Amino acid sequence: MILGFRTWLWAGLGMALLSSLAQAQTTTSSSANYTIGAGDEVRITVYGQPELTAEGQVSAAGMVVVPLIGNLSIAGKTSADAAYLIADRYQQGNFLKNAQVNLLITKYRSQVVAILGKVNNPGKLVLEGPTSLTQALASAGGIAANGSERLILTRAGKNGRPERTEYDLQKLLNYDADEIAPVWLRDGDTLYVPNAGRFYINGEVHAPGMFPLDRPLNVRQALSAGGGPTARASENSVKIFRQQPDGSVKELKAKPDDRVMDGDVLVVKESLF
Repeated sequence: MILGFRTWLWAGLGMALLSSLAQAQTTTSSSANYTIGAGDEVRITVYGQPELTAEGQVSAAGMVVVPLIGNLSIAGKTSADAAYLIADRYQQGNFLKNAQVNLLITKYRSQVVAILGKVNNPGKLVLEGPTSLTQALASAGGIAANGSERLILTRAGKNGRPERTEYDLQKLLNYDADEIAPVWLRDGDTLYVPNAGRFYINGEVHAPGMFPLDRPLNVRQALSAGGGPTARASENSVKIFRQQPDGSVKELKAKPDDRVMDGDVLVVKESLF
């Protein structure tokens, strides 16, 4: 039942995410942030000057050939900034007055991210414009049945060292929360979906057994996965048996909001009254 639910859930999420992808690709403010890189193909047009229309691929050195100007470095610039630079060169070189230039990226090839781990279609993804973390996950076929909803994003920091950030998929998909901003991917990012953990519930619950820990859960949520406490249960006497780094097992008195960890055993004791 759990696997079937996850399959149904990802089918629905896939449609929602692909829909949001189409919307995001047309968002001007986001698209304006894409920076041109080597391998991208561009089309340059000048208003009123059709003979100056040109198409080309950005070279490994970040250059593109512009009519009348020659090789011009546009790597690292947005489309708008590159168009402004070309217009300025036309005017500074006395080729045109009040040049109005448009630069369109026709093929995105320079920015690539890796999607690894427990997804249905792991591999590399070329960023064809602004792409959020959830959109990239949808393009990889969603999380596999044994994958976690705890997402790990690794990217180069300001000092060049990799920085690792964890995200909760459910929070990222909470479209009703305006404070949850999309996580936009960058060239060189690695998105990793780890294997789902597991926890165990024993004692006075309706459905004891092993359950996947595929997203952050507290004790209250974990007990609901086991069908909830029985009428004989003492909800104030829930114990957690947690393995320690040295291999020993520690017994903890659980509170409803305590977070469940991978490998935890939750025991719900019977009420004495």
